Amino acid sequence: MSTWKMAGQVLAHPLDFYYDLQEPGRARYRDAFVLIALAIVVRILSLSLSGFLFQRREAYEISFVTEGVSILVLWLTWTIANWGISTIQEGEGKFKEILVGSAFALTPYVVLTLPISLLTNVLSMREWSVYLFLSGFVFVWVAFLLIMKVKIVHDFNLYKLLFILFLTLVGMLIIWFVIVLFYGLVNQAVHFITGLVTEIRFRL
Repeated sequence: MSTWKMAGQVLAHPLDFYYDLQEPGRARYRDAFVLIALAIVVRILSLSLSGFLFQRREAYEISFVTEGVSILVLWLTWTIANWGISTIQEGEGKFKEILVGSAFALTPYVVLTLPISLLTNVLSMREWSVYLFLSGFVFVWVAFLLIMKVKIVHDFNLYKLLFILFLTLVGMLIIWFVIVLFYGLVNQAVHFITGLVTEIRFRL
C-alpha cells in the first residue's frame, strides 16, 4: 500500500489502520520520513502564508530551521520515550511500528494546516475564535490518533493506557532536559577551549 493510501486510511479508519500496521512489512521507515518531511514543509509554509493579523511573531523572529528541528525532535522523543516505557510495561509494539504510527498521526496536521493558514487571510480579528476552533480541532485529532496508536499497537487497557501516556510525557521531559544539559556542557567546553587557544596565541 502506498504512503498516500495509508494516509487516507488513518484519516478514514484509524483503528483499522493501526491494527493493520502490525502486519509484517506494513510499517516502513520511508513512509514515516515522508510524513515528517511533509509536516515540516507544511509548518514552514503555514508561517509564511498566514494572514498578517494572525501572525504572532515578526518575520525576522521566525527560524525555519528551528521550526523544522522542533517537529523532528518532538516526533523522535515521543517515539523513544513511548517505546522505552512501553517495553518496560510489556507493551507489544515494536520500535518501527511506534515510529511509523506516530508519524502517520500527523496526517490531519499535514492535510488541514495549510487550508487553515490560507483562511486566516480572509478572517478578521473578530473571527479569531474560528481560527482557534479549527486549530484546536486539528490538535485534538492528532492527539486522538497518537492515543489510539498507543492503545492498539501495545494492546493496553484504558487504565494502563493513561498510565503509559503520562510516563511517556515525563520521559519526553527527561530526554529534553538531558539534551539541554548536554548542549550546555558542550557549549561551555567549546568556549573554554576557544578562550584557552586564544589566550595561548596572544601570549605567544
